[in-house]
Amino acid sequence: MNALRSLQGKTVSWILWGTLAGLVTGAVWANTQNAWERHLDRADYTGRQIYGALVNGAPMPSDVTATQIDAPPQGRGRVTEASILTGETEDWGGARLLVQVHDPQLAYTLNDLPPSSTPPERLGAMTRKMARLCGNPTLYARPDGRSWIKVTAPSVWSCESAPNDMRLPLGLAFILALVSLLTRSSEVTGRLGRLARIFSSSQGGGTTMLPLEGPSELNEIADALNTSITREREALEKRAEALSAISHDLGTPAARLKLRTALIDDPTLRTKMEGDIDQMIAMVEGVLSFTRTELDAEPAQQISLTALVETIVDDYEDLGRRVSLGGVVTGQTETQHSLFGVTPGVGVLNEHPIVLREAQRVLVMARPLALQRAITNLVENALNYGRRATLRIESHAAEVSVLVEDAGGGAVSAAEMADLIAPFRRGANAGRAAGNGLGLSIVQTVARQHNGSLSFEEGPEGLVARLTLRRE
Repeated sequence: MNALRSLQGKTVSWILWGTLAGLVTGAVWANTQNAWERHLDRADYTGRQIYGALVNGAPMPSDVTATQIDAPPQGRGRVTEASILTGETEDWGGARLLVQVHDPQLAYTLNDLPPSSTPPERLGAMTRKMARLCGNPTLYARPDGRSWIKVTAPSVWSCESAPNDMRLPLGLAFILALVSLLTRSSEVTGRLGRLARIFSSSQGGGTTMLPLEGPSELNEIADALNTSITREREALEKRAEALSAISHDLGTPAARLKLRTALIDDPTLRTKMEGDIDQMIAMVEGVLSFTRTELDAEPAQQISLTALVETIVDDYEDLGRRVSLGGVVTGQTETQHSLFGVTPGVGVLNEHPIVLREAQRVLVMARPLALQRAITNLVENALNYGRRATLRIESHAAEVSVLVEDAGGGAVSAAEMADLIAPFRRGANAGRAAGNGLGLSIVQTVARQHNGSLSFEEGPEGLVARLTLRRE
């Protein structure tokens, strides 16, 4: 049984099951087809014997009953008539065998009988068709110049005498077997896809462990990935603990250094030393913040992205900073309440200005604190190097993007900015601007936690940072 739990064992069993189903289907199909052919051939041969008995006076077959009557019955069921020349040549004035086929429900089309066949073959073709249609026919024949004869052969051409046709139920059974195999294989591939999605979520900062289900190979993969995820998170936690301890331990020496710098008479030197101390503390705290962002296990929840962006813009405007909301471009709106409340704004829907009401907020599943930190970092970056920040939202069915555009006039290209995502990388125009080179790294980490991305593009006034999130 353990072998059947493995993917290899399941694959072999599926192949064997499919092969067996195909062989059984083919064998039964061929047997049914042969049985029908034998049944029809028997009816054909019996028809030729009946012709010999009616025209040439040969004995009737043992399973055929012939009764002399005055005339066929009238007005009962459906009647098919035919006339067969009994001569060896096409002598239209010669003797004929008149034939009528009476059936309660079926009419027998006889115009497709072989024209070049002999008279016995024609009557055999008629009885063959009577057997094929599976009705309840009675044959009436009148040789030239003689009385009508009623010919019955229930064991030859009646529906009860026909072999069981297993082709339709067999075909349905074969289709069901294929559907079963496809369903089982789809379950395995579905579990593999689910495994990949959960692993992607775990790589993005999620805490969900991969389920151990399905074939043993998938369980081994899931167990190995769970071990890797656990070790990685443990390493990050240890790094965060070490950085937190370093930050705490540096606090007291840094405070003493600041007190001692106050005793320096030279104001220029004192200012530089205080700046270096502050930068050193900020770098340690920045690394600690970056590590905590990687470890962030904040649960995702449905929030109004519009309200979150408006809140950030309002906070900066209250401080007198040059930050504005440029609008919302959306191809789809949602109809649920938001986490951050409702603040009226102006957006664009299908290129027509509208007033964003509560029912038209752009909703996403996100980690609100991490997302707020990422957008704030982009705004700070735009203010430090581009003098102004304009925020926009683009919403689509599968993803949503927050765009932050500065007014730097293209001082830094999109390609150069993409290179600055790496930790501790700062642009050539950074100058004395505050920062430690970790802002964009934190933004990218948050984007990955949301299965999204961070990219840059050229805008009409400056550089545009695009933070894209999957709407899941």
